[in-house]
Amino acid sequence: MISKNNKSELILSNTSVFELWNGFSGKKEISLQNTQPLKYSALVLDTDLEIDVNTAQSGSTLEMFLLCPVREDQPAKLNVHLNLLHSQCKIDLQIVSLVLSNAKNQASATIYMQPGIQESASTLLEETVILGNQVNVRNLPILDVQSNNIQAAHGAKIYRLDTEKLFYLQSKGLDSDQARQLLISAYPARLFEGIEIEETEKNQIISEFLTFDQLNHA
Repeated sequence: MISKNNKSELILSNTSVFELWNGFSGKKEISLQNTQPLKYSALVLDTDLEIDVNTAQSGSTLEMFLLCPVREDQPAKLNVHLNLLHSQCKIDLQIVSLVLSNAKNQASATIYMQPGIQESASTLLEETVILGNQVNVRNLPILDVQSNNIQAAHGAKIYRLDTEKLFYLQSKGLDSDQARQLLISAYPARLFEGIEIEETEKNQIISEFLTFDQLNHA
């Protein structure tokens, strides 16, 4: 399933979802009513977005992947709340921000565990990939855990594209721009893992994503 700038509450029960957020400012609520593992992924562009994820029953499992390209004239602000309100639930969130030169990026996420729940788990990883010379980055992972028999973890990484991989690809005949594009293409491809989407639609989104990088890297 795919949707764009859909403000209405999203109820996840038996279908994984990809959403495209472009030029949006506002709040999105996601309710988990599933017992089988599902995935929610989103491409977040030029957006001031707040996402609340709430479990609605025990046994819900969700994998979230958010990809945020950020450029100078399109600063990004993303705030995600993972609210585990029931026992035996699991939510894993990964946020990847690709930050171009002179861009401003703010990504924060909170894991909240309601008092008294049991055997629930949640992980949060915020990654920032620096694609320019000067950037303004703020990552803020927060744990608000008030139960004992649970698991919760968070982390943040800031890095540049792997120079050894770039060198290796160039040694195989690619020029520097082609090598960069190949490494960067791995990020949007991850959006569609576990998502039912037409191949032509997926390829168009990836192509537009890479064009966006080319125009801003030139």
